[in-house]
Amino acid sequence: MKGFLGKISMSLLIVIAVLAFYSFVLEPESLTVKYLKLSKDKGIRVLFFSDLHMSRFYGFHERLIKKIRELNPDYIVFGGDALKPNTNFDDLERFFTSLSEIAPVYAVVGNWDFDKLSRVKAVYRNSGVHLLDGDTVKLIGDTGCINLVGMPLSQKYTTPADKDILLVSHYPHAVARYYGPDPIICLSGHTHGGQFYIPLVSNIILKSKYPILKGEGKFGAYRVFVTNGVGSWLHLRFLAPPQLVVLEF
Repeated sequence: MKGFLGKISMSLLIVIAVLAFYSFVLEPESLTVKYLKLSKDKGIRVLFFSDLHMSRFYGFHERLIKKIRELNPDYIVFGGDALKPNTNFDDLERFFTSLSEIAPVYAVVGNWDFDKLSRVKAVYRNSGVHLLDGDTVKLIGDTGCINLVGMPLSQKYTTPADKDILLVSHYPHAVARYYGPDPIICLSGHTHGGQFYIPLVSNIILKSKYPILKGEGKFGAYRVFVTNGVGSWLHLRFLAPPQLVVLEF
């Protein structure tokens, strides 16, 4: 019996060790790409990502920039939460400056950015990022255009645009505060895809707070996509790998 229990205990320890290695070492560094083909009549490719949560610039951020460059976007949109409690702002500026050299970059405010918004604005200004805090800009493609609408973090918002709207907010539930024309799609982050995601269980536990935890779904009448983001807390991810989203219009 002792031998049998010893084997069970050893097997459990091996499983735990493998799971920990995967969750803390492998998956947080495993960048994935999600493609959303919404139309092809405007000749616009938008790269969306969220939840950078940078402390310092390291190899992952180099690979992130390289991958974004390879995807060859016409525009880059960041869904907020650039910061962590110990963010190095020089490194953050270095990262966004590199992005701005690829394509025009637009960003919305995340909850972690809010308390140090003046410093975040300075980083964006110095690196060429356009902050959309309740603003609408026109993104022009080869054969058409769309209207990028950046929701403010915690306020109601409409837009002067009347069609072809790409709505971006940090919070998934922020679409409930939008009262303009129907968007083509609403993009958001914040949830990290659950970060440590257990199928069915995570959705049930977090449904009251996040009706859409990750991926595509409906919020009321609106089509919504919630990205996993690219950063994490404690450098931990499980079944919610870092994610870039490419949208074709």
